Amino acid sequence: MSDSDKTIECGTHGKTRATFVCQHLISGEHLGFNCGYEPDDPDDLYPDAWCDKCETTRQVEGEWNEKSEAISDIAVICAHCYEDTRARNWIQDDQEWNELVSSCCQLFQRRQEKFLSKFKVGDHERWDLDQETGIITFSHEGEPQVEAEIHFVGTYSRKSNTWMWAWANYLDEEKVRSASRRIREFGEEHKFLGLAAHLSDATEEDAGHYTAIMAKELDAIGIYRTTKDELISYMVITKARWVKKKKLFWIF
Repeated sequence: MSDSDKTIECGTHGKTRATFVCQHLISGEHLGFNCGYEPDDPDDLYPDAWCDKCETTRQVEGEWNEKSEAISDIAVICAHCYEDTRARNWIQDDQEWNELVSSCCQLFQRRQEKFLSKFKVGDHERWDLDQETGIITFSHEGEPQVEAEIHFVGTYSRKSNTWMWAWANYLDEEKVRSASRRIREFGEEHKFLGLAAHLSDATEEDAGHYTAIMAKELDAIGIYRTTKDELISYMVITKARWVKKKKLFWIF
């Protein structure tokens, strides 16, 4: 049985997923938050985590060994406590974050205007998505007009005011959600919690920011979103073409 199959009875949250963190994180604040993924579970929602002090020891030792493990003294907590612990100890440079958001949004405001002008996707009355190929088709009066290659970014729930990254949505095909892992890796490297955590409290504005960041990372040409009930799905478009044109071509 893998770690992700294990459960724990939490005095606060009841029976839920068991997770593992160093002893310092449990009661600490602003200690830093480092995590590692098992090769057989690269999309673990709650990977083992440890503070900056433990990370320094691990790097000095060159690995997890008897000394580094003794200092970390890994403890078991529930998934909900893990999220609280991560938020309490995560250290983020808010100025760097604001600069990233601003640059990405400015870039994609211009690209989005160009994309909409060129492919008129807002004028087509129907869209159909094939997740296995990653192609969305925009149609008008029953005739395909534009085909585009998409990658899911994530979903925003207006009901719970939360954001979930596409890599964590196992209901979607690997073809359309795999690219979002790059943003998780970017978030962990630069210590941006909203990019690293699979699920977080958010606003629709946050969802737009996350989408713009992924669009820049993938050098996308446009952004598209669909709404069903209280759920908004965001995607970036990396290629597009007019189906009806005599000379078919991809726009990069």
